[in-house]
Amino acid sequence: MKTDNYTKVVLTVIAIALSAIAIQSGIKDAHAQSNGFKFTQSGALIVAVCDSNGNPSRYNCADVSRLEK
Repeated sequence: MKTDNYTKVVLTVIAIALSAIAIQSGIKDAHAQSNGFKFTQSGALIVAVCDSNGNPSRYNCADVSRLEK
């Protein structure tokens, strides 16, 4: 009986590990845009909040031009 339970546990651990490897290899890395950064005079990065309002070809972004002078 002990051998049977041990075998089930070991095979379950192997199955979980193989599933994790398969899922991990299927996930793509995310990369941020690396050009066109805007900084304030103090060195803070300016981030604009944009919304497509359901139309992915047209974005409306918040005005960030007057944040810091």
